[in-house]
Amino acid sequence: MSQFVNTLVQIAHSESVGVLAGIGRHLQWQLRKLFGRFPCELKLGSSSLVVDRPGGVAALVNAMGQYDYNNMSLLQLLLADGGTFIDVGANIGSYTLIAAENAKAQVISVEPHPKTFALLERNVARNGRHNVKCLNIALSSYDGEADLTDDLEPSLNRIVPDRECAGQSLRVTTRRFDALFKELGVEPDFVKIDVEGHEIGVLNGIGDMAAGIKLFFVERWEQKELKEWMRRESYEGPFFVNYRGRTLASRAQKRPEDAVFMNHLTTLALARKGFAISASPLCADVNDERNRSGRVSRE
Repeated sequence: MSQFVNTLVQIAHSESVGVLAGIGRHLQWQLRKLFGRFPCELKLGSSSLVVDRPGGVAALVNAMGQYDYNNMSLLQLLLADGGTFIDVGANIGSYTLIAAENAKAQVISVEPHPKTFALLERNVARNGRHNVKCLNIALSSYDGEADLTDDLEPSLNRIVPDRECAGQSLRVTTRRFDALFKELGVEPDFVKIDVEGHEIGVLNGIGDMAAGIKLFFVERWEQKELKEWMRRESYEGPFFVNYRGRTLASRAQKRPEDAVFMNHLTTLALARKGFAISASPLCADVNDERNRSGRVSRE
């Protein structure tokens, strides 16, 4: 019941579907769940997404289509002239398919869970997306192996410390971000990280490739260590996108989406495209530190 109510709240604040239409779709979804009519095919932007069970991501796609309307729209704008998008924690491919709708874009989708990965590959093939490469690994701060939970809800699976998984788990291969993409000869432009708490592990594996990444979409952005990493690498943010209003605000929208962090050149490029951009909280932190350091040195 709580998941049902939560979805209704998200529909009420969604910009990709009207409230009545969204509620109607969600009620139809409940009937589909009741009668077990899976797998099924859902409309996602200009793509189609096959889902094999009534999970959280599937429910949002069913009700709202392009469910992260603001971030997905910004991603498509950023890829309008091409570029490379890395989908870390791709799940069954919602962001991957949206990004790959522009044939000039290059998309690398990373998903460690073997069953989820199989459905990701199926969705990529079903939509004829030849500009997508799927990798069945986990990204972390080291090359090796790690334990991954084996939850029935695929969007909740996560890397856990060795021998600390209370439920079922499986062993997966891990790669450092920098080692992998240098090996592939790929220079990432835009990166989405949705890894259920392992964001720092992914970021700590980026190394010197951070200098070339223009923008991150990051889940669980509130982590202190994550914000410190972004500040250390000179990224601005966190920002929250209002695409129709052409703003990047310092506060989340009514229906929260992942936070955006970007380098200064990307900030300027989006400003030239007409986006009003709030002062970066990280920049404010840096200035405060510089001011404090200045006062100390003068005293």
